[in-house]
Amino acid sequence: MTMTLPAPKSDFIGLEGKVHLATGGEPPLLKVHRNAFERFAEDKAGGFSGYHRHWVVIDQVRAGIARLTGLEPGDIALLGNASEAIMRVVSSIDWQPGDNVVAPALDYASGRYALASLKAKGVELRLVPAVGWALDTDHLLAACDQRTRLVYISQVNALTGQHADMATIGAALRDAPTALMVDVSHALGAVPVVGDQADFTVGCCYKFTLGIHEGLLAWNRRRWPDFVPAGAGWASATAGANPGEFHYKDDASRAEFGNPGHLGAYLQRESLAYLDSYGIAAIAAHLRALSGRMIEGMTALGLEVMTPTEPDARAGNAAFVRLDTQPVVRAAEKDGIFVWGDNGRIRASAHLFTTGEDIEIFLDRLPSYLA
Repeated sequence: MTMTLPAPKSDFIGLEGKVHLATGGEPPLLKVHRNAFERFAEDKAGGFSGYHRHWVVIDQVRAGIARLTGLEPGDIALLGNASEAIMRVVSSIDWQPGDNVVAPALDYASGRYALASLKAKGVELRLVPAVGWALDTDHLLAACDQRTRLVYISQVNALTGQHADMATIGAALRDAPTALMVDVSHALGAVPVVGDQADFTVGCCYKFTLGIHEGLLAWNRRRWPDFVPAGAGWASATAGANPGEFHYKDDASRAEFGNPGHLGAYLQRESLAYLDSYGIAAIAAHLRALSGRMIEGMTALGLEVMTPTEPDARAGNAAFVRLDTQPVVRAAEKDGIFVWGDNGRIRASAHLFTTGEDIEIFLDRLPSYLA
């Protein structure tokens, strides 16, 4: 049975009576996570059999993320954070002087810094400037050539809220000698993610997927078959002919050098089931309607809005320029309204529990926070 949006705030810890527009930074946890912790603790006390049950849950989470990304469970690795996933991909490429990498100039620091670290290897970092606050897909693709080894881009930009044209980018790079790595930290759980459009999909699990501070790496083995991360561990390989030899596993678990987060998997399993009960298409429509109303209201106040107006070019985030962010954040919190303020902008994020009334309350009180 598909549930009707918005989701009840009573399903979440600490959400009742609040206007929570900060999911792009930190969302609330579900009340069922308390029961998930108890199950984890009971299994942890269960010796070897309990440890085995941990891995059953981990595999269920892989399958859940695979459903959300349109990939296979064997394509999914569970890691410590998105930055770790990014570096697993970066470390797998045999860089040569004269190679280059491409990313939007306004994309998240995790990707930009990882690519910038390659300058020591003689690799050029090409940052594509925005046009206003928007990335032009043609400009991104024009920055690529035969020496472009990797393109990093967020499906939904953390700064501006722009939803990139992933279908066009993925198709253009499919037959190129270039790996496409897509960061879905602000997309997964909010809008459809088509993992088959990328070679690698990376992201965090603590935003719109309603988990805790862990990460994921999806390796599209059919599109990019050669992926050997730098490094190994007991979880990523099988034993070779002697103690000094090993063989990487055939699936994405070759990127998991040790245990993935067992507790996080118990919580994420509940989150994925909760998202599934509403359906990602319905969630996306709900979020785009609410972010559109926020953009309309912000524009009416004369603010410099950073987020595109077209529904397909955004997801759940709406942002406007504000250099002095913390007074706005603190004033809103006094009214029980939570927004995110850093990097020269205020960002308001809708999720499945956000109501139209929440948005109207925020927009009604926003002028007083800006005074």
